[in-house]
Amino acid sequence: MPLATHAWFQQSEVSEETSCKVLLVDQAKELRLYLTALLRAVGCGVVSVDNLLAARAELGRFRPLMVVVDWRVLPTDGSPGCAALRGHPRNGDVPILVVVGDVTPAEPLEGCVQGGAEDCMLGPVRVTELRARIDALREKVPCPAPGLMSRRTPRTVLLVGEEPGTHGGLGAGLEACGHHLLYAPTAERAQALVAEYAEPIHLLLTRTPVTSAEEMRRVERLRTGSRLERAHAVVVTDGDVTEVPMPGQVWLSTRTLAPGHLLAHINGLMRCNLSTLRVDERVPFVCPVEFREVGGLSWSSCYSSALSPGALFVRTLVPARPGAVLELRIHLPTTREVLEGQGLVAWSNPYTPRRTASYPLGMGIQFLGMSPRPLMQLRELIHANSLG
Repeated sequence: MPLATHAWFQQSEVSEETSCKVLLVDQAKELRLYLTALLRAVGCGVVSVDNLLAARAELGRFRPLMVVVDWRVLPTDGSPGCAALRGHPRNGDVPILVVVGDVTPAEPLEGCVQGGAEDCMLGPVRVTELRARIDALREKVPCPAPGLMSRRTPRTVLLVGEEPGTHGGLGAGLEACGHHLLYAPTAERAQALVAEYAEPIHLLLTRTPVTSAEEMRRVERLRTGSRLERAHAVVVTDGDVTEVPMPGQVWLSTRTLAPGHLLAHINGLMRCNLSTLRVDERVPFVCPVEFREVGGLSWSSCYSSALSPGALFVRTLVPARPGAVLELRIHLPTTREVLEGQGLVAWSNPYTPRRTASYPLGMGIQFLGMSPRPLMQLRELIHANSLG
């Protein structure tokens, strides 16, 4: 089955000023012709190569809007599939989209997630899906007003006292809930980040090993010095909370609260109902996923990065809106089965070129009304992956 659709489309007249270039990496001549036609139909110029090393060389010649990679050019030795592109010194941050088919094994998809590919499309490629991604990358998609935040909208958290990538850290848990994290090892760096960051900060979160009046005064000085008086201030301490916190501060102890309960408290303070996405129960899980809003006509595809008993975490440049109810098709590469069900978008992070904050692109989907058999299969997958 070809990975590009035969659907009729109208070739658009695109001027040099409004066109954009996409780097296409593909060995199959027939597929290359199909995808080239589709990309030109949505207003893109195309530069084609047949392997990842040649694609890396092209990244040294120009900066494409996006790199589209056919899964058959990916390495088969288990290494991160897009590492050659991600490691480019100047253009390694260009979004990567992988085109997959019904017969794509799980290993190349897992390598793409590990290598940082932002998106995946399941063939046959739909021109509407391609256009949505191009529009997002060309910033033609209107952003929501900054003052409008639903209970499922991720927040920006300034985390003081913890490095990014800390194993089992609060930052990793909050990122998994979709939040945008600004990491500051010191109070001085925190003040500099506040000055650099152009968007509102909703929570000042501080890690400290001890509980003391001096620590409370230090947090208050940071709040006032950074002009974050309107933001919540939460301090997570390794000791007992014996002192009465200062006004505007909430102190939580790791001695009395498990990691999942800490996250639930923090989400509650930010008025986010994200407690269903239990970070400590997630396991890595990669497969193609299709979704559409209930009552909608067109499907969109992406791929998953993690799974929990009640939720699916997917990676895509064009997620659905927070709070949307979705129909789901989960394609299992190992058995070639398709699990169907519904889900609620718990959080959503669309593409933005900003690199200041750390957060996952895509969305977290809470399962709704999944029938017993698919739920049992998902639990078996979680158990198998947790043992692996």
